[in-house]
Amino acid sequence: MGALRITEVRTFLVGGSWRNWLIVKIETDAGLHGVGEATLEGKEATVEAAVRELARYIVGKDANAIERHFQEMYRRAFYAGGEVLNSAISGVETALWDLKGKALGVPVYELLGGKTRDRIKLYANGWYRQGMSPEQFAEAARRTVGLGAKGLKFNPWGGRRGIDFTRLENRILNDGIESVEAIRAAVGPDIDLFIDCNGIFQTTGNAIRAAKGVERFNIGFFEEPVPHENLDEMAYVRNKIDIPVATGERLFTPFAFQQLLARDGADIVQPDMSHCGGVLSAFRIAAIADSHYAAFTPHNPNGEVSYAAGVQLAACVPNFFALEHFPPEPWRFQVCRNEMKVVDGWLEIPDRPGLGVEFDEEAAAEHPYEAVDLYNLHRPEMAPKLPRFGDRLR
Repeated sequence: MGALRITEVRTFLVGGSWRNWLIVKIETDAGLHGVGEATLEGKEATVEAAVRELARYIVGKDANAIERHFQEMYRRAFYAGGEVLNSAISGVETALWDLKGKALGVPVYELLGGKTRDRIKLYANGWYRQGMSPEQFAEAARRTVGLGAKGLKFNPWGGRRGIDFTRLENRILNDGIESVEAIRAAVGPDIDLFIDCNGIFQTTGNAIRAAKGVERFNIGFFEEPVPHENLDEMAYVRNKIDIPVATGERLFTPFAFQQLLARDGADIVQPDMSHCGGVLSAFRIAAIADSHYAAFTPHNPNGEVSYAAGVQLAACVPNFFALEHFPPEPWRFQVCRNEMKVVDGWLEIPDRPGLGVEFDEEAAAEHPYEAVDLYNLHRPEMAPKLPRFGDRLR
């Protein structure tokens, strides 16, 4: 494959119903282009400025030298890491992989060793904004499973009025436990249940109390039981409970995941394809996890390009577990044409070149950016309004 000279790096802020997308498009002198996603929830405009900073380096370079460019953008710039810079690098690096796959006429997963599976299991998130009573949880769970979901992720405590992130009242603790019990009774023993604490328990003791209260309901993983900053405390919680611990959406490099796993801090790692540094960083994180007998499950709440990147990793990573699936924006496939075939809760791996996504600039322009903050994510009176699943999981 001959040199593909990068001629321009363009960014597109796409307005969503509860979070915006930041799409990065890299164009070349051969007329080929690639797309990546650098969405950082609530801080997309900040990352857009960082992408422009990276463009000063990468424009004029050969698009084929992906690893060289990553090292220059990450290591040689002196200041490295953090969610803003790593998200910007993720968007640029992923776009380069999309470009290379399109130039060679193969999916990205073929460039990473090929498929280890033909389909991937999906689990639903964002389905439970209907109310916080056990009856409301159970009704919503039955509906979502009826749409084809084989797994459900939810936070039974985070949206309750009066919750204190340091002091866990018995009323809130018990209401959450009763809701988990109601969901398990509603969907039966075969559906996976995953609990996402979103780091709301700011004392390890309360995280352990909460986990102990729901252990008997066969929970597949207990996500971010404490905030992400202290890896030792995450490991402490993991070693006190009988539920696998998942974490990693707010960790940004293979180095952070190596330190997490060296402390026995997780059973499942969850890097975000929009934040972790891109395709090769995610691949390295999965390999580090595999060496610790931990599973790889990308965090996946953002846009369609990030979703497609997660699918590419899911196709080839041997220790992949399941992929998160939020209710899609109703205009999802107008902005990003990305045909997805989901059968009985399983997504069949596509075989289109690159990431398999075609980004429509005109359709994106119909959804203008409006700033959305996530300060209110766990304030029930101000919680963001998500789209709803339609008549099936897709």
